[in-house]
Amino acid sequence: MTGDKRKSLENRGGSGILRVLISGDLQIAEHNIILGLNIPNYPTTKKIEKQSGLEIGEDNPSFIPYHAFGPDKGTRTCPVCKYGRFHGIVYFVGNNPNWDDIKKWLTFLEQESVTRSKYLKAYFVYGNEKDYSKDKRQKELEKVGLELKLKNIALTFVPSMIDTESEVYLNKINPSVENTFVIFKHRTIIDKFINFKASADNFTIISSTLDKTKGDYFNLSEPKHD
Repeated sequence: MTGDKRKSLENRGGSGILRVLISGDLQIAEHNIILGLNIPNYPTTKKIEKQSGLEIGEDNPSFIPYHAFGPDKGTRTCPVCKYGRFHGIVYFVGNNPNWDDIKKWLTFLEQESVTRSKYLKAYFVYGNEKDYSKDKRQKELEKVGLELKLKNIALTFVPSMIDTESEVYLNKINPSVENTFVIFKHRTIIDKFINFKASADNFTIISSTLDKTKGDYFNLSEPKHD
């Protein structure tokens, strides 16, 4: 399916896109159905006050932020396209950054990335539109990366959370919240947290989410494309 076709999907109960893995002569795919997702008139529970990001069960969209620091520095690599095979965490911060918390989260995510090796890729996506300057933003994130001695996390940025050129707008991030954490597995969103403070309890929640959702098929290979 083309990217345009995927973007046009209604994603009722989930995208329905199955990603095949290979086990000997077998092809294996997981199909998760999210009850009520994008179903008109489906009974709903009380909505949380602040909304940000796509819903659990939807596919994490492709987008191309600027990589200021980390493994793909100097590129516009799409986090989902290149590293969507296992677990991924995309940590979005918009117009209200709390740098003390951000640095604590980045330190934690760096540790998790080291521990989980190839099974986790984490990204910081900074989209503060206030006084935006590409050069200034690049240097700002480079300084943070050097200060924290980061090696595994990608520090990236976009002009704003509604920027269409980078297609970050497809993530539907609310720029007024302090942060939005999106956790995906094999490109599908499996959990989301909004205004998540950097605390030992919340670090444990993230770690537990990754532990509980590690796939039975992580060790299987993907089909080779001609």
